[in-house]
Amino acid sequence: MGKIEMWQEEKEQYMLSNGLMLKKADKRDFGIHETIYSNVDLELSYSWKKQTVDKIDYNSHFWIFKDGERVGGVHINPKLMGAFFMEAPYIVDRFIVISALNDVLLQWSDDEDKVRVYGVTPRDIEHFHKLGYRIKCERRVMIRPTEVFDNISWSDDLTIRVPNTFDIPEIGKLFFESYSGGIDYKVFGNQSLEEVTMNVEKVLDIYKSNNILDGSTLVFNKNTNELIGACLAGISGYCDNDFSEIGEIAVKPAYRKLGIASNMIKRALTNLKEISPASILCVTIGNPAEGLYHKMGFFSGVKFTNMYLDK
Repeated sequence: MGKIEMWQEEKEQYMLSNGLMLKKADKRDFGIHETIYSNVDLELSYSWKKQTVDKIDYNSHFWIFKDGERVGGVHINPKLMGAFFMEAPYIVDRFIVISALNDVLLQWSDDEDKVRVYGVTPRDIEHFHKLGYRIKCERRVMIRPTEVFDNISWSDDLTIRVPNTFDIPEIGKLFFESYSGGIDYKVFGNQSLEEVTMNVEKVLDIYKSNNILDGSTLVFNKNTNELIGACLAGISGYCDNDFSEIGEIAVKPAYRKLGIASNMIKRALTNLKEISPASILCVTIGNPAEGLYHKMGFFSGVKFTNMYLDK
């Protein structure tokens, strides 16, 4: 491993091993090249603007040159690496480039016990495995058209309504208890009740600001007035094409497998139909809910993987 120049925020280029070089890239041009040559719409945005401009909200993006010719690009800094792509006509082996970038990460991240890469697509997972990287988590975005469902049938002992601001603490408690011990908590760590509740408030504020709460549903046990299920869905403004999202959904363990989750999703897709052509969600691989989403007609996007290497 050759010595790499130390990281400096404003530095324009870095010489790497094997005749490779990193050179600062224009933000917009990088987005265009990454969108075309990665050939993967991880977020299923179906939006040129979204893929080329809006998602590039960082500064440390670089072209990769080999012997003076541009061969790809990458987002890289001392903390992480991602958005890696290579350009046609592919005159250099991907593993050679990834190995050189790994050398950079190892030398730049002296104060870290791990180095991290995000958004690794299936074609590159094996390359990172060869360098000792392990999988942190695997996720994918799913999408389906919104649709009016006429067959939403609720049990007579349930009360169904749209959430209000005063419901936030109770929704937070439901999510905290329902998600505890699940795959997302195992992968990302346990959030406190306060953190979960704050996220509920943030999500509902966003949906409300876009004039739509009807996509969200609360389900109560009519006899006990206990909140047993919740689905937060609406337009976040993050997606182009007026796409909506199913941001959070949970059902208390004792009430699962009764069709409550599927009914909440149907209700969201029905109520969002007039203002949104399609709705997306993001799921962690290994979450059994992915099977439900598939049965309900959600199309699966490309799996993307976050990986790490212990130094």
